[in-house]
Amino acid sequence: MGSAKAIHIKLARAEAKQLGLDGLLAPVFQVQSTPKAGKKSAAASATASAWQAGWNNLLSLLDETVSIRPGYDTAVTEGEFDAALGSTLLLRDGADSAKRVVLLGLGRSNKLTLEALGKAWVAGLKRCLKNKAIDHLGLLLPELPEALSFASVIELAADAIYEATYQSAEAKKPPRERWDVTLLLPHKPTKADEQSLTIGEAMARAKSLSKDLINMPANLKRTTTLVEAAQALAKKPGITVQVESDIAWIEREMPAFFSVARGAVASDPPKFITLHYKPKGGKSKTHLVLVGKSVIFDTGGYQVKPGNSMVTMKGDMAGGATVLATMAALAELQPDIQVSAYLAATPNLIDSHAMIPDSVVKSTCGKRVEIRHTDAEGRLTLIDAVAKAAADTEPDMILTIATLTGAAMRAVGRTIALMGNNVQWRDRVHAAALAVGDPVQTLEVVDEDYENIKSKMDAADLINTNQGENRGAQTAAAFVMSGAPEGLPMVHLDIAGADMTKDEKATGISQKTLIRFVLDVASNPK
Repeated sequence: MGSAKAIHIKLARAEAKQLGLDGLLAPVFQVQSTPKAGKKSAAASATASAWQAGWNNLLSLLDETVSIRPGYDTAVTEGEFDAALGSTLLLRDGADSAKRVVLLGLGRSNKLTLEALGKAWVAGLKRCLKNKAIDHLGLLLPELPEALSFASVIELAADAIYEATYQSAEAKKPPRERWDVTLLLPHKPTKADEQSLTIGEAMARAKSLSKDLINMPANLKRTTTLVEAAQALAKKPGITVQVESDIAWIEREMPAFFSVARGAVASDPPKFITLHYKPKGGKSKTHLVLVGKSVIFDTGGYQVKPGNSMVTMKGDMAGGATVLATMAALAELQPDIQVSAYLAATPNLIDSHAMIPDSVVKSTCGKRVEIRHTDAEGRLTLIDAVAKAAADTEPDMILTIATLTGAAMRAVGRTIALMGNNVQWRDRVHAAALAVGDPVQTLEVVDEDYENIKSKMDAADLINTNQGENRGAQTAAAFVMSGAPEGLPMVHLDIAGADMTKDEKATGISQKTLIRFVLDVASNPK
């Protein structure tokens, strides 16, 4: 995946004799500037607290072969480059070893986070990609603050390379044929470094796959799109796939899911997709379940969305795409763990059979649901999928991921809203997000949230919206978790505020989190 047809990443030690590349992307941190001796003016005091680009050991290494110090000093002195986070400067465009050198500002080292480093790398790599003469780029890893794991940084570098080159499958411009990048390390690459790169590339390919599915135009996307993506994974080691398309079965066994699908039965019938991963010879009995919201397009139903809110609803299946792509990564990495994925796929459309407010529908878990709003449809598909997963597999835990509520976006912005009914499992997912640089914020689900989804009707147990004015993200999570048997650990990720960029392109948010979480549990089940 990625916009380049072929991306090749390798590791090497950063040595002067190995810097014969088409280009180099070199990191620069900011240091506090000092005023010239004898100056006591207010201007000098202001300068004393300012920050400027600082020379470092990596730049000294470059200077041994490509003599960058004069140009660097001039750029810093004249204020052309101050190493602010994400800033870039083409320092050298020559014709010999390491012909082109681009400086990349990383801000202050004590402020650097994985999320910030990833964004800065993407900016720097895109600057390098503009130069068609750079076919083989050297990416110098910075001297890291103690807070950052070297393994995580290598994984992040792979992700940044794929991210910088990504364009959707339907892009008008043809993709770049090839992109070669060498990650230049401060030491000879170890087996652990190579493993980190393998994981990073698997994560990056998975992220590109999920973004391809999310970015697909609405008129081209169907429930069969997810079916075909799942069936393609069935050819990979350790993966089995089942697809239930019998309408009568879905109506009988998953009635809440079917209530959403009613308006699309004639045009795009629902599909219930399950995938199971188990490595050949695997010994682990740990079993995780991933459930992804797979609403192909969401009109809001009869309580139709306003026009602007309906735009980008092609991405309402981002949870399902993320779960599918996670399974692809597991097939590639082959961790010793069992993982199942469940996708209840349907659009939420309008026809004469579509669900209407004031209805009462059954659910797979046995609870009856009052339909108060037809645009609160995702939780109806999820509650049945959760109940099915719990009954079929008796898992150790269930993780749900969904573009579920506007309330999550208002609560945490363009960040993963992380909730759960089990602190230990929730914290493990939180740690995984931090380890890969995904922005995340925890919200607590409390008794009040379960109270707010109780129906006041004699005929129903639950209501598919909350009855208060606030805590919409938490009450939606409580509704979804109500599908599981009491005591089964669940973690819920609401990515509604983070699934799309401001220019309406898929972000792939939480893709790396899910993969890292599964890998961490595989290596440390308890």
